Amino acid sequence: MSGVSSTSRSPAGQRADRATIVIPCFNASATLPRALASIDEPEVEILVIDDASQDGKAIADLVAKDPRARLIAKDRRVNAAHSRALGIQQASCDTILFLDADDAYRPGHVARRCAMHRGNPAGVAIGRFRLNDGQREWDMPLSAYSGGSLETYIFAGGGDARSSTLSVSRRALGGTTFDPALRKHQDWGFALAAWREGRGVMFDPEYGVVIHIGAATRMSASAQVEASLAFARDHIGDVANRRRFLMARLRTSLRHGDRHAAREFRRALLALAPRPSERWGSAAMMVAAQVGIAAPLHRLMAAHR
Repeated sequence: MSGVSSTSRSPAGQRADRATIVIPCFNASATLPRALASIDEPEVEILVIDDASQDGKAIADLVAKDPRARLIAKDRRVNAAHSRALGIQQASCDTILFLDADDAYRPGHVARRCAMHRGNPAGVAIGRFRLNDGQREWDMPLSAYSGGSLETYIFAGGGDARSSTLSVSRRALGGTTFDPALRKHQDWGFALAAWREGRGVMFDPEYGVVIHIGAATRMSASAQVEASLAFARDHIGDVANRRRFLMARLRTSLRHGDRHAAREFRRALLALAPRPSERWGSAAMMVAAQVGIAAPLHRLMAAHR
């Protein structure tokens, strides 16, 4: 366990009538002000978990300016899953929301989630979100979750469970927490663990979060492949869902121009006896990338969203 230090504001005991917002933070002093400003509830506790950032002094200064916020500084870097798990441990409230330091809440999100958790015994809430690429912002099409297999919902049912859309009731969550061993797909890993452990999952239909996407937030290609393959192997039980996950990773890799990663994902896909449409569809995508039309096609499709 990484050592931690905390600012003087300390938890006042668990309170069901408030919420704690956990913000994992690494080298994010440039975006943290936007995240903090988006939390429009005055009576909340905000835990900023600094993962041994190089700009730790700037982060500490920002936290000190917000009377709702408390800084928890780790003495060595681990990852965001470890920070979120630490936030669950340190939170003084039963209702806990998560917000990445480069994302933002939309107005009313915290109040709505508090009301949802008061009126529903589920341990976890997921919900819809918007995407922002720095030039434009749009609603991410997302199917509603109404029960059943959360794994199939995420990988075959047009669903998702992004970290900044997650909120929990610690009482209903039991001992379920984020897995620091996961280097990627930590949000999916957490949501799937909660569902498999019977904690209950509910769905927020509102677009309550803006997720900011960009190259600065992506992992390196080699780490992405290794971590994604491990996630598929260890956390996706249904083979058909595993194949769908690998197809999606292949498409994402080609969209980013990473043919090496795409080849690794296709190799893993072919080892799972894919359907003909998956086998030949993945081959066609590789050919499109080789002749240089994969990324332009994606941009053309994105422009007509």
